[in-house]
Amino acid sequence: MLSSYKIFIKGMVCDRCILTVKDALQELQIPVTGVTLGEFTTVSALSGPDLEAVREKLQPLGFTLLEDKKTKLVRDIKSLVEKVYSGSYDFPENFRFSQLSARTLHKDYDFISNTFSELEGSTLEKYIIAFRTEKVKEFLVYTDETLSDIAFRLGYSSGAHLSRQFKDQTGLNTSYFKEIRKSKEALSHQSEEHTH
Repeated sequence: MLSSYKIFIKGMVCDRCILTVKDALQELQIPVTGVTLGEFTTVSALSGPDLEAVREKLQPLGFTLLEDKKTKLVRDIKSLVEKVYSGSYDFPENFRFSQLSARTLHKDYDFISNTFSELEGSTLEKYIIAFRTEKVKEFLVYTDETLSDIAFRLGYSSGAHLSRQFKDQTGLNTSYFKEIRKSKEALSHQSEEHTH
């Protein structure tokens, strides 16, 4: 079963509008399955940046995107994940993302979680784990923070917990990324020596 996502557009009144919108979406290379008056359907939910691009493309043509509530909720969830797991969030004791998101988004967590899965085709938990894993890589390669510092900054219970989850996700040890950092540093020192 091929899922499709509807995005509603205000300001479409005639067949010419449909062609205009089709062209605009084609230029942006959005995988569209259909365009009718007032809406277009895509193969999968559009990411925030894609939606933004569509919005900016259609605005001057006189069309406004009407984001449905679920799409907006997913976008809000993602920006909350980014805020919490970008490395500068002050985690309170016994922090639960589920509680924070329910409080922040004024929705029941089951609803938040189900909506996310429905639109993204994957669970919110998986999304958070993948997001944190990418952040861990960033910290390992670009900073000299210890594993426990990174664990603390990204809300893991311990460096060991971080290591386990990281290995499960990437199949690699955190030390592998530390090595990348060391070789980067060695390279930059070499090039500095050549310039002096």
